[in-house]
Amino acid sequence: MRFTLDMKLKDIMAANPKTVEAMQELGLHCLGCPFSVNETLLNAAQMHKLNPDLLLEKVNAVEQGEMSAEAAAKAQPVGAILQQDKKTFAIAPHIPAGVATPEILRKIADVAEKYQAAAIKVTSAQRIAIVGLQPEDVSKAWGDLGMDPGHAVGLCVRSVKVCPGSAFCKRGLQETFGIGMKLDKKYHGMQLPGKFKIAVAGCPNKCTDSATIDLGLMGTSKGYHLYVGGNGGVKPRMADLLIENLNDDQLEVAVDAVIDYYKKNAKSNERIGRLIDRVGLDDLRKNVESVI
Repeated sequence: MRFTLDMKLKDIMAANPKTVEAMQELGLHCLGCPFSVNETLLNAAQMHKLNPDLLLEKVNAVEQGEMSAEAAAKAQPVGAILQQDKKTFAIAPHIPAGVATPEILRKIADVAEKYQAAAIKVTSAQRIAIVGLQPEDVSKAWGDLGMDPGHAVGLCVRSVKVCPGSAFCKRGLQETFGIGMKLDKKYHGMQLPGKFKIAVAGCPNKCTDSATIDLGLMGTSKGYHLYVGGNGGVKPRMADLLIENLNDDQLEVAVDAVIDYYKKNAKSNERIGRLIDRVGLDDLRKNVESVI
């Protein structure tokens, strides 16, 4: 089979897994990333400033076969994120609602020290990343942690961001931890058409960015506002206010309805905001209003 520049990386690797080694030699180290593998060979060459004709020549010259264990590890170890140096990885243990116990903190510190991590970084998604691990140490580190690898990459629901809410914050108008924990337990890691972020804020200050995220809840004196369709990235989008002042009984049902609608109607790799731009907000609102 002859490969072409307009073929996707995932299709090339599926046809001949051994091509991974040739691509890695030229500088493509993100071959385990669910976003990167959907790029064409030409896109990948342009992104990594490689000669596309040379890349195509190398890929077509590879004999048929399976990739080596070393190549598989470098492609992207499970639960790891390739770093800027294209050699080391970061892992981000899942910490539901961002609430960590002393035991969790000790484990993270011990693992970082044991495998000589370059840094420990608190992320914007309320995780604690261990940065700068060698590929061969990633699975060992997860084993020592004994934690959920966390869904920091992929087309799925990421960690749910939660503010202190009325339990701790003087400005909190509604409870957040219980809701956040429940949503995290139910949805974290769920496979969806695109990546999906959820945030819970206890007041209109929206400290968890609930108006700029795929699905955001914001506490008011009368209940919770539900926002949908926000995202950052190259083309940032503000979320749309879908429903106002939901009570506790309506909240989970409304979130279920939004995610179900998204699963049924979105295209592959389409964020919910882009789905709304394509089909409008009215149908989604009707679906949610029909169940609350």
